[in-house]
Amino acid sequence: MYRDEDILIRGKGPPLMLLHGWPFHRATWRKVAPLLEPHFTCIGVNSFGMTEDWIPKDADLSFGGHVARNLELIERLGLGPVAILAHDTGATIARMMAAEAPQHVSSLVLLNTEIPHHRPPFIPLYQLLAETPGSYAAFKTLMKSAYFRRSLACYGGCFHDKRLINREFVDLFGRYWTSCPGRFNDMMRYLRGLDFHQIDQLDQVHQLIECPVHFIWGEFDPTFPVHLAEKMARKIPSLATFEKVPNTRFLPHEEAPERVAHLVIEDLQMMAAAAE
Repeated sequence: MYRDEDILIRGKGPPLMLLHGWPFHRATWRKVAPLLEPHFTCIGVNSFGMTEDWIPKDADLSFGGHVARNLELIERLGLGPVAILAHDTGATIARMMAAEAPQHVSSLVLLNTEIPHHRPPFIPLYQLLAETPGSYAAFKTLMKSAYFRRSLACYGGCFHDKRLINREFVDLFGRYWTSCPGRFNDMMRYLRGLDFHQIDQLDQVHQLIECPVHFIWGEFDPTFPVHLAEKMARKIPSLATFEKVPNTRFLPHEEAPERVAHLVIEDLQMMAAAAE
């Protein structure tokens, strides 16, 4: 169950749950959320493992564990069907939520996320490193290097415009994790819960999704290439739209927040109008 401090609710209008990916937390929506809040009640959550405080050692950080906590939150808040805006692993969790509990999910808007039978560069390596003694100290040392931060092994694949790998971003999603061993270890526990076997089954999950599915994709993403994403999307029966955001990579909501917010509002309002 989420704690109150893991949830941030702002705005007015229909509910919109915001789910981040790895290695991020809800601050990844800091540029987009203010643009959405005049239109939606935005529910931002910090997924277990990606929170400020350490979590219980027995916490379930599998995809199924995240799905169960999010569905429990929807029920506890009495939200009714919610739209979900999600990125990366958060968008995989969102798809599983929609397949498992269609009564709780009204629409999905998904940004650069896992693709069946595709292995993102460096992620399997990071999963292996997560099991290696001394990984915290090694990563803390590497994060001090601007060369490493701008490499494909770190944030280089996140931005088309490398100037956005600035102090704010690095403090939020780099130094934040290396500020203490417990926080870093929980973040790596989240990563170890990423099950590629389940990801490879997403084509089957997609067949169970009843609500409209919208994709917003950073056009030049090296992590999840757009041509593979389009191939995946075409197999989804409830696919509604697939929009490419030019001059962006893995984090279109960081690079082009106004464009992403416009597409989210347009997609969800179009679905609401169609339902009337």
